[in-house]
Amino acid sequence: MNIFFQDLKRTREEKRVSLADIADRTLINIRHLEAIEGGNTAILPEAYVRAFIKEYAAAIGLDGTETLRRFDETRRAEEEAAHPRERVQPSPPAKRPAFSVEPGKFMTPRVATIGVTVVVIAVAAIFAWNLFSPGTTAPVIEIPFQNVVKEQEQQSATAHPAPPHRADSLTLFASVHDTVWMTITVDSLPAREYIFRPGAKPSWRAANRFLVTLGNAGAVIFALDKQQLGTLGRRGNVVRDVSLTRQTVPGP
Repeated sequence: MNIFFQDLKRTREEKRVSLADIADRTLINIRHLEAIEGGNTAILPEAYVRAFIKEYAAAIGLDGTETLRRFDETRRAEEEAAHPRERVQPSPPAKRPAFSVEPGKFMTPRVATIGVTVVVIAVAAIFAWNLFSPGTTAPVIEIPFQNVVKEQEQQSATAHPAPPHRADSLTLFASVHDTVWMTITVDSLPAREYIFRPGAKPSWRAANRFLVTLGNAGAVIFALDKQQLGTLGRRGNVVRDVSLTRQTVPGP
């Protein structure tokens, strides 16, 4: 896999395209671009790894679809090498039961009943196989990176459905100053992922707690119940599972 990413970096350098140029064109944080060239995709949001690689490839003049095909083939080859399939020994053919039928009495009522039963069992087996077999995996639909950003911007106004207002509820405000990927967990609800551009001002409401993960910790200034918290880390750093509760806000 490292050879794949090294080829991307070599192509960029040969075409004299800087990471800053790619960041300006794609709105992908430079730290994430460096992670792509280093093959360190673990720090990237899994949902957008392929979108980031495709945008990077297009920015240096490569075909994005072909680059993703090479990426998938390389990853699949590494997975197969790491987890080789065990060879399954074929089962011996089952012995067919012998039936004794008197000459001239083949279609007796008993034989007819057995035949109907066999047909019913075969149809039921075929139906069950079609119903429960895993089948083929549904194809992955590629979403252009710019569409992903646009979708996240549209969601930012109503980042989470606000629960009914309670006297003890918390409101988290964010002021975004640089392109950032983040996840927010509100109380015990499922985590939600976002990509925000500079100037976005999303907000969330919870009863007790927010859990925040940021791909660019210094890009967002937070306030909890109008109490300024500042940033959760330095620009370009990744912070994970930062808990923001009522205890985070200093008392009066």
